[in-house]
Amino acid sequence: MGRYKLLGCKILEREIASIVYNCKNVIDVTLLRQKLHDRPDNLREALQNEIDELERNNHRYSNDTKVNDFDAILLGYGLCSNATVGLHSNKYPLVVPRAHDCITLFMGSKEKYADYYDTHKGFFYYTPGFVEIGYPDDDAVWDRRYQMYLTRYKGSEKKARRAVEIEKSFTDSYQGFTYIKWEDLSFPEYENAIQELAGEKGWKFDAVLGKNTILRKLVDGMWSEEEFLVVPPGYQVVASYDKEIIKAEKL
Repeated sequence: MGRYKLLGCKILEREIASIVYNCKNVIDVTLLRQKLHDRPDNLREALQNEIDELERNNHRYSNDTKVNDFDAILLGYGLCSNATVGLHSNKYPLVVPRAHDCITLFMGSKEKYADYYDTHKGFFYYTPGFVEIGYPDDDAVWDRRYQMYLTRYKGSEKKARRAVEIEKSFTDSYQGFTYIKWEDLSFPEYENAIQELAGEKGWKFDAVLGKNTILRKLVDGMWSEEEFLVVPPGYQVVASYDKEIIKAEKL
């Protein structure tokens, strides 16, 4: 049995709760407000502060670790506009999903997200959490697309900006909403509300069944190299600008 500290985004609150309650491992959860994503530097600072407090056994939302310490810190985040770049611990391994953003976590794999995105350009994503707190403005959506293109073009800001500009021109005439639901977290009233909103805007609507695969493997300790980055103590998260998305680099 492993003992893990999970630091996650509050947008995933229902999804995380649904997999932690029957997990074989001991999972101590702290969720941070989604609004921190609006300023990635602030999110990075908040997450690093959480990690530092855990190292000092001074974390106000966690149990005393003198007797039962954590085996690792799990991050319920992706690259998230580079918010996780630079995160490190001198005491604990950090385990991070190889994902550009939380949509991969909702979908269940980065491959499923990429395949869906290729056929649904111009669609904005809703989940139960986004319905409950409200969705960020369009700028935040396009920032996520920019970060994905930045990885694809190996850090070329000029190419990434141009790709976003082209994509915007394609989506100006046809936009839509996609509602991602898990089998045990469907909330049909939320789905209906988003479908109605799409109708009011004259937009398309689609509902897709996501999977808990990534988050389930995260808490179960099933960290394949293909899906997760395990950052040893004394190393930090850096963007890799390739299909692996992130890598570890010595401090």
